[in-house]
Amino acid sequence: MRASITRVQLPYFPLHVVAFPHLPLPLQIFEPRYRAMTRDILAEQSPYEGRFVVSMITSGQEAGDAETRTQPIGTICEVRTAEQLADGRYILLTVGVARARLGGVDRSGEYALVEATPLEESTGSAEALTLLPSVQGALNAYMEAVKRFVAATASVGHESGEINDVAASLDEVLKPIQLPDDPLAASYAVGGVLQIELSRKQQLLELPDAESRLRAELDLLRRESRLLADGAMPPIASADLTYHPN
Repeated sequence: MRASITRVQLPYFPLHVVAFPHLPLPLQIFEPRYRAMTRDILAEQSPYEGRFVVSMITSGQEAGDAETRTQPIGTICEVRTAEQLADGRYILLTVGVARARLGGVDRSGEYALVEATPLEESTGSAEALTLLPSVQGALNAYMEAVKRFVAATASVGHESGEINDVAASLDEVLKPIQLPDDPLAASYAVGGVLQIELSRKQQLLELPDAESRLRAELDLLRRESRLLADGAMPPIASADLTYHPN
């Protein structure tokens, strides 16, 4: 994917997450200002065409607080499905479509708008393709390490039958993930699956090309697998270890 290098002004939704291109981001919208934002994003003939910007909050708690600090590199997301509940809340399934460098923020309306310049995407050198088998192998080992860790954690103080149930459940939920053949999409898929600090995820998002991102992820996958094997990691939510191609 190559993003069109044109600065646009879009609704701004800072969050305590790092959104990656190619990956889904489900959202529940309940605050009045973000209901208004969603209404305008979804409206017919909307100038936003179903898109808004997410960037990671680095300090502060409230997404709409003027004192909240956020990362200057974020992700343009696009709404794929939307449901409005009887109480006015929205349930959205959105997908990251492009990284963007963020500029000025306009807070004069019901919700903030931000200037966003999409960043050009690059695979890097031809070596990006040759990295895919190693990254796939490291990802497989990481997923197995997660399953062993969670199963070992669940076994403490439980009967063997319960342990077997946990193991069977893990096999169903934590199925092997086959990375895309496209190095760029694969690099974002791994970034989404890795359970690491948000600051590290942000660093992955900001890397200039798929090759450098895959190299960094290969090191991280191997590091995290070693930590899990040593019992140095807390239990990981299985819902965060899935990949949904779009």
